[in-house]
Amino acid sequence: MSTLLAYAAAREGASLPNTRHPTLQLGVGKIAATMSLTAALTKQRPDAVLLFGVGGAYPARHLRRGLDAMELLDACVVVTEFIADDGVLTPSGFLDLGHLDLGDVGPIPCDPELSGKLSAVLGCPLVAGATVSTGAGVDPISQAYALRSGAQIETMEGAAVAAVCRHFEVPVAQLRIVSNRTGDRDQGGWDLDGAVARLGQVLERVLAADVLP
Repeated sequence: MSTLLAYAAAREGASLPNTRHPTLQLGVGKIAATMSLTAALTKQRPDAVLLFGVGGAYPARHLRRGLDAMELLDACVVVTEFIADDGVLTPSGFLDLGHLDLGDVGPIPCDPELSGKLSAVLGCPLVAGATVSTGAGVDPISQAYALRSGAQIETMEGAAVAAVCRHFEVPVAQLRIVSNRTGDRDQGGWDLDGAVARLGQVLERVLAADVLP
C-alpha cells in the first residue's frame, strides 16, 4: 500500500523527509496540477493522495461571520475545496460556472476519514479551501473570494487535485501551512521560509504516525 505525496512547487517538495511513499511535483496552478496528476493516476493507482504545501489565509476582516482566521505558520487540513474565480465578472456581480450552467465549482470534498486522521495526529483544524488562478493580493479580491467560497485558506491547486482524485476514485487529503495572509500585501506578514520549515516538521510527524495507507 502507498500514498502518493503531491506538491506544487519544488520548494514545497524540498521540505519532505525521507519516505517510502512515491512523490510527484505537480507544477503550480489548476492546469498543471490536473495534467500532472491525471497522467500519474492513469499509469498507476495509489491507495491515496496527500497534497501538501503552503497557502494564504484569509484574514478575519474578510471571512464569513462565524469563521476563525488562521494564523501565520498554522497547520490545517483542507476538507473541502471551492473554485473561487472561474466564471464571468458582470456589472451586477460575479457569476461562477455553476450559475452559468457551465460546470461545477464545488464544494469538492476530500476524504473525511484520512483528513480526520491527519487532523488528530497534528491537533490542527479542518478547514475549507478556495482554489484560484489569480491570488488575492489586494483586499477587495481577498474579501470577494472569502465570502464567495466560505473558505479560510487559499491555494492554486487544491480543487483540481480533489476533482481528479474524485474522478479516479482515489481518496485524497490536503495539508497546508499558512505562509501569509491574503489581501493587501503590506499586511500579509509573509514568512515563506518559516512555512516551508514548518511544513517539513509537520510532514515528519505525519509519516512517523503511520496514518497514511
